Amino acid sequence: MRQLAKLTWVEIKLFARDPLTMVFSLAFPVFVLIIMAGVFGNTPDPEGKVWAGVGPMDYLVPGFCGLSIAAIGFIALPIHLALYRERGVLRRLRSSSVSQLALLLSQLCVSALLAVIGAAAIVILGMAFNGAHAPVSPAGFAAAFVMTVVCFVALGVLLGAVLPNVQAAQAAGLALFFVSEMTSGVGPPREVLPEAMQQFARGLPLTHAAVALQDPWIGRGVNFTELAIVAGITVAAAVLAFRFFRWE
Repeated sequence: MRQLAKLTWVEIKLFARDPLTMVFSLAFPVFVLIIMAGVFGNTPDPEGKVWAGVGPMDYLVPGFCGLSIAAIGFIALPIHLALYRERGVLRRLRSSSVSQLALLLSQLCVSALLAVIGAAAIVILGMAFNGAHAPVSPAGFAAAFVMTVVCFVALGVLLGAVLPNVQAAQAAGLALFFVSEMTSGVGPPREVLPEAMQQFARGLPLTHAAVALQDPWIGRGVNFTELAIVAGITVAAAVLAFRFFRWE
């Protein structure tokens, strides 16, 4: 436990010094949410055909919490682990008797902290300045939030394990992030996308995480189907991450 606490504290300081992590997990979602708020406000569509029948901000705020988490899993973690491997940090950690489990748990702790900070900024901004309402089911949203964090940490570690270097991690992570942002219902509403794009988006983890976050927020209750899908992705990614994780 002491080893985990020490390693986590070091990782927090390292993540805080990483501009890419700060931009995409904290600043970018907030910046885009401000733009979306200025364009759409929080008045529901009169016909109820988009934004799930609620105000755009009520729909986007929980979705952008998922986007902030996805930035950690798709960009921050893979690049962080790939850089560690290239610089021999992972090899030195292994020679210092740091276990694989301790290393991965420290990444989970740091990622959870970043996710909470990012989500807090998004929620405060959305509710205080852009008219978003509080979640109808805070407990349901919290459960989906925790599951989403664990899922994207597992995916981030998996990407960091299989991608060969930092350049590959950057390219793959940014591509996954922006494709997910545009098609998973955390930017343009899913209803306005072409059918082929909607079908494609169903294969992206953020699509299911976004629905799991949005439904309890807007009063649709806990979506156990989407939570089960996110849980399944988590288990698969975690198993593969442990299987393919390389120290050097």
